[in-house]
Amino acid sequence: MVITVKCSAAQWSLLDPAAGSAEAFGSGAAAFDTAVERAGDHYRRTGQESIVRVEALGNSIEAVRFQAVAVAPVPAQTTELHPAIAR
Repeated sequence: MVITVKCSAAQWSLLDPAAGSAEAFGSGAAAFDTAVERAGDHYRRTGQESIVRVEALGNSIEAVRFQAVAVAPVPAQTTELHPAIAR
């Protein structure tokens, strides 16, 4: 899911596909904080990737991405001592 925070003519809005309509905000910070909260909630609820994109002045950037990351297995620890130390 991609949630977009957009600035157009000095007006900030949040475009959330789950809501189906744009939501106006008084500041970019408030719109961004809300978008990050919703994206995090979506990821925790569904386990699916969630992105917050910011669009302003004709440019856009992917600001936040929630996704599962593969973790390398930790090698098993051994408790055996080297023969020279075990004496």
